[in-house]
Amino acid sequence: MKTTTDCIPCFISHSLNVAKMTSGNPEHHREIIRRTLSMVADMDFDKTPPAMAKRIHTLIRQITGVEDSYIRIKDESTAFTLEMLPFLRHEVAKSEKPFETIIRLVIAGNAIDFGTNHDFRLDSVHQIIADSLKQQIDLNAIDLLKRKMDQAANILFIADNCGEIVFDRLLVEPYKDKITLAVRGRPIMNDVTRREATMSGLDDIVKIIDTGDAIPGVVLSEAGDEFRKYFEEAELIISKGQGNFETMHDTDRPVFFLFKAKCPVIADMLGAELGSLHAIGRNIKP
Repeated sequence: MKTTTDCIPCFISHSLNVAKMTSGNPEHHREIIRRTLSMVADMDFDKTPPAMAKRIHTLIRQITGVEDSYIRIKDESTAFTLEMLPFLRHEVAKSEKPFETIIRLVIAGNAIDFGTNHDFRLDSVHQIIADSLKQQIDLNAIDLLKRKMDQAANILFIADNCGEIVFDRLLVEPYKDKITLAVRGRPIMNDVTRREATMSGLDDIVKIIDTGDAIPGVVLSEAGDEFRKYFEEAELIISKGQGNFETMHDTDRPVFFLFKAKCPVIADMLGAELGSLHAIGRNIKP
């Protein structure tokens, strides 16, 4: 997905919000916003929005000296969702359509995103779950996803956010013998790294690799060798989250994207409502 002019206000507000969250020094804030405006002025619109996010966070890291601006938020999200895990399992256990419920819940978890929504509150998660269990979703795509997961011997699961990855356990655990989990290679927003995947209990369930990159998405040309190997050899790729969709929607690999449409640009691109649930298969044979 290419960057649009509608992305520009988001870049600027995100930069200032993260600057203030990371440092109490007003001079840091001024320098970060000045240099962000300069980057926006000459950015390449053919690149994806996550590519600009990577540049902004690299800038903030350089100016403030802080490696992980979101570490407190990530830890709070992880602890909160781990406490919810028994409730999530109960929702699946009581469902007449357990796989559909799992998919609805793992997509609901994608709402836990402090990068696209700086004002997100964890106490809204229960209502988001309730809504997600009733929202419209492509049921044919869910049926196809189940068939393909059952058939595949080698699945690459590309994770997105902290907290959300605890929801993902509902889908990962039944297929743990065939799944490799990929996380970010370095802290970026509230995206999950090896550290938070381990805190979420995934290291005891599946093999974990990382992208080798700090973009909130996947750009193969900048990814590490190990990730590229798994990406090319996977029989099926499951991609969680909007950032992964933005960077990989034109891939030629067999992939299912599972995410909520959390920004107007994505919603318009899909012809869908803001907050809608999406299970989208690409290069998947029926």
